[in-house]
Amino acid sequence: MADSVKGKLTEAGNTVVETVKKLGNRIAEKAEEATDWAKEKLHESQNAAEEAADKAKHEAEEARQDAK
Repeated sequence: MADSVKGKLTEAGNTVVETVKKLGNRIAEKAEEATDWAKEKLHESQNAAEEAADKAKHEAEEARQDAK
């Protein structure tokens, strides 16, 4: 442990820097998780939209066939 005020301030500064680095890393990890989740949900909704479009197209084709 530091005996002088300068040493104590240096130690405190180092502790703050380490804490901020850890916090920054944690934030980056959570941001990456959120991005991955958003991409997954986007793909799910795109797939659902494509399936709905295919179903509507198929039903329209069946209706045309029935009309003939």
